[in-house]
Amino acid sequence: MKLEQLLSQRGLVLQSPSAEEIRTRASKTSPIKLFYGETYDAYGNTIDSMKYYFFVADLAKSLKQEGFEVEPTILVADTAACRNVSSQLEYKYMTLGKERAKFVEEVNEVYGTELKVLRMSEYIDSPEFQEELQKVIDTCTGNPELMVKVEKSVPESKIEIERKKGFMYSFDEITTIIGLDVKIGPPREDLYDNIAREIAADRGEKGLMSLFLTPTLPLGMNWAYFFSNEGIENHGITAYKAGSKRLQDHRVLVGRMDSDYVKEQINQSFISENPNLPNPVLDVGIISEIARKRIGGEDTPVDLAERFYNGEIKPLELKKIVGDLVHEYVLSRF
Repeated sequence: MKLEQLLSQRGLVLQSPSAEEIRTRASKTSPIKLFYGETYDAYGNTIDSMKYYFFVADLAKSLKQEGFEVEPTILVADTAACRNVSSQLEYKYMTLGKERAKFVEEVNEVYGTELKVLRMSEYIDSPEFQEELQKVIDTCTGNPELMVKVEKSVPESKIEIERKKGFMYSFDEITTIIGLDVKIGPPREDLYDNIAREIAADRGEKGLMSLFLTPTLPLGMNWAYFFSNEGIENHGITAYKAGSKRLQDHRVLVGRMDSDYVKEQINQSFISENPNLPNPVLDVGIISEIARKRIGGEDTPVDLAERFYNGEIKPLELKKIVGDLVHEYVLSRF
């Protein structure tokens, strides 16, 4: 798939560097480092994480087809996940991290994604990382404006907790991403990305480029839910944490939910032909359609959003299509 086609897929890419900007970076950096990182919770693996795995793999493939050397990495931030739980739960969450990494490997096997899987615990204690981490901490703590941005990277409800911990979650994240080329993630992560870019600029180093995919939304909700949660279509819920906002029963959890339950959630979901309104059914459909294309060896853009919004597919028909796609090409494969 041409890079321009990949980056312009409606309903999938929210914001991206231009194809030429990515090519320019790839021509100057070998290999060009593509990256997506995530934590997790105890509720299971979401189909929404797969959206990011697939996109990193597709971007890597597109660049390889143009002759560039690429390093596509999925980071399972197990150490970071443990920073948010009690010491009694650390062993459990490190085990969950191994399970999430295993899930990414399974995605590699099923869909041929050829992704490098890395756990944060594999590098965070290395002298090289610790040295870089200290430099980042010194730079930020010595710059009041940067520290304001570091604080903004933390949800308001956790500011005091993180302040007591020295904002180590944020500093680990910033240190991890500072040397990357293209970072794929949800829109909220621009807070981290901007700090990393500012530090890199001060050092005279290359800054990472951010590529944001569309927000994750819960299934099985009616119009009233989205009306009362104004703005959720802009930021969504956490893609990689099934229990985000306690909505684990309204997610597609791979390996934990059967197709009948998911289809029922799809059928109960609010759906609109207005492209400015949230459409969780379409989101699940796009991910499942990418899965179908990968299994079938089709290297072409996903046009499900275009077909739906131009009236070719009607709302009830979309629900049926998505229910069948997610069963056949995702749920039944694990």
